[in-house]
Amino acid sequence: MSNSKAAERYAKSLFQIASAEGTQEAVLADIHSYKNAIHSNHELHTVMQSPVIPSSKKKAIIDAIFKSSFQKVTSLFFDLVILKGREKELSHIAEAYIKEDKRIKGIKDGKLVTASPLNDELRNELISRAEKLAGSKVEITESVDPAIIGGFILTVGDLQLDESIRTKLSKLRLQLVDSSYIPKIDLI
Repeated sequence: MSNSKAAERYAKSLFQIASAEGTQEAVLADIHSYKNAIHSNHELHTVMQSPVIPSSKKKAIIDAIFKSSFQKVTSLFFDLVILKGREKELSHIAEAYIKEDKRIKGIKDGKLVTASPLNDELRNELISRAEKLAGSKVEITESVDPAIIGGFILTVGDLQLDESIRTKLSKLRLQLVDSSYIPKIDLI
């Protein structure tokens, strides 16, 4: 079983247990808390990935950091994953849990690239446009890329709306290069 498949299966199992107990949102908050801690603390990430550090130490570290704030089901789940020697997969499991939660709620991920940071009014307009394009609620990840010159590139799933100046200039350049103008010469 590949790591991503294992992570998906663990995440779906946790989601089913949390759903049965009615604690999906609380477990989701726990998962976000773990994910943020791992991403913001390089030492914690290194410890969890290290094959040298025994699982018992990793469990003690996780318990010390999270046990008091985590739901009981989340703590027990993390204990099980560590006991099974899959602690390296916890970050992947967290991602898979978030993905499963979004799938159940009908939320799609989107990416918005702009040439400069957006104001709130324009951001809301583009999110509304993304939701119309996708036909569902969309969570947008924004990034700034001055290379697109102006406009935006909106991607939701396999749909893309490219309204960047760079692309428009590129299309215009192709039209100018491809338009063959051969004057007709009348020889009289």
